Amino acid sequence: AGSGEYVKVKFDTTKLTYQLQFLESSVPTSAGQVNNTRAGLTISGTFHHPTNLPTAEQNRCAFVLDSGATSDGAYSVTINRADPPMLFVGNGVVGGGIPGATIAFAGLEVVPGVFLGTVPSRTFDFYPFIGFVETETDFSKVAGNYNEVGIHLSPLGGAAQSAAGLVGWEPDVVNWNQTFNADGSCTITPGSDYSCQTTGTPWTLRKNADGSADNVFVSHPVPNAFGLPVYPMAGQAANLMILSPSQAKGIMIVGKLNGVLVPVVIRVGYTYVDAANPLASVGDAEVGISMLSPTTAIAANSLKGGYIGATSASACGVVVSGGEVNSFAIAGPSFNPNVPHPDLPGRFVNGSFMPEAGTCNDGTAVSTLAANYTSTLFQGNTAAFIDPQTSSVTSQFTLDYTQATPGKVKVTATQDFNAKGANGDVAIFSKGDTGWIVTAGNVYAMVVNNSKVNPFFTVGAFVQ
Repeated sequence: AGSGEYVKVKFDTTKLTYQLQFLESSVPTSAGQVNNTRAGLTISGTFHHPTNLPTAEQNRCAFVLDSGATSDGAYSVTINRADPPMLFVGNGVVGGGIPGATIAFAGLEVVPGVFLGTVPSRTFDFYPFIGFVETETDFSKVAGNYNEVGIHLSPLGGAAQSAAGLVGWEPDVVNWNQTFNADGSCTITPGSDYSCQTTGTPWTLRKNADGSADNVFVSHPVPNAFGLPVYPMAGQAANLMILSPSQAKGIMIVGKLNGVLVPVVIRVGYTYVDAANPLASVGDAEVGISMLSPTTAIAANSLKGGYIGATSASACGVVVSGGEVNSFAIAGPSFNPNVPHPDLPGRFVNGSFMPEAGTCNDGTAVSTLAANYTSTLFQGNTAAFIDPQTSSVTSQFTLDYTQATPGKVKVTATQDFNAKGANGDVAIFSKGDTGWIVTAGNVYAMVVNNSKVNPFFTVGAFVQ
């Protein structure tokens, strides 16, 4: 899920009930604290089928979640009836949204009046999700060269958000190329920004709590410049570690759809506050989701039909910029701060790349269903976002199949994509904004505004 959670979901279509198991999660169970998370919890609840989708079959295959709680009632989710979590099921894939949460932390007071690790309050109606019925567990079959697109969100934020420093809830784009080897390691593609920055240690099969092999892969932290294990991040957001290592990790789910592999990577954050020993606290909270696609040219005008899924607007819809900030980028294994980075937000000044970043604090996630869930209709060299409830067009694009990088189709918005704000329409992205589409089997993913502070991401599964 876009929350950086690894979950498994089951439905009973006779009883109209579901079960959602949080295997990995850094999402707190309550606002005001960060140590207790949804990891290890299982919630059950009811769902209903909508009645306002275009066809009876689409209504039958859509599941709107109505409730959710653990068996002992100690944890329950809050459902916004106007913007509920909804899952679309079919053809071996499940996409849409899972229950959200409210996250807030005042920070750890290290000296009177000085707080570290502050996380501004945010309420998420739901988190974007994609899952698969069948997965690949042999990494040698995954090995190859891939494009990767997605979005990450840092609750702590980063120095490039404002002249005053961290603001919180920084969105960072995933948009690069890399090669995965049969042993699970990742080989950097030179010049591809943050190549391999969603991989730590080589990918291996995850182990369940009982020691048995799971059907997904896991990657763990690697030592930073100071020898402290930390999981790589997408961009220049901050983390806070002094004495204790991070337990953040990557999870790679490799879906198998009609014989085609669809790798999806999530970053599971890790935060732990030790009030008695602040130096042992860890703030490595960045979370996110991305999709990998083979570096293989897509035939001109070959994208056809309709897809449906959730967008990043539910997590980070309207992004506020603090303006140009003279923040110097930090070098990384694949990132050179002394060369231009035209595919990233920022400026190149006097031989140094100065990153820029926005913030999507509370009130910037939108509760507009037509912005949070979209149908995407492809027709030749054009595409359109369709409101799945009304079948009205919400945005349109042109597609450029030239592909300077094979497998990445350039998109240009020809219509604003709006959410409803208190004072009318608010553009999530605007006419003229550009981005990239990648595909793998019956799944597509798209990023828009990879070089701006307001990146947008969506992933959709083929429906017709």
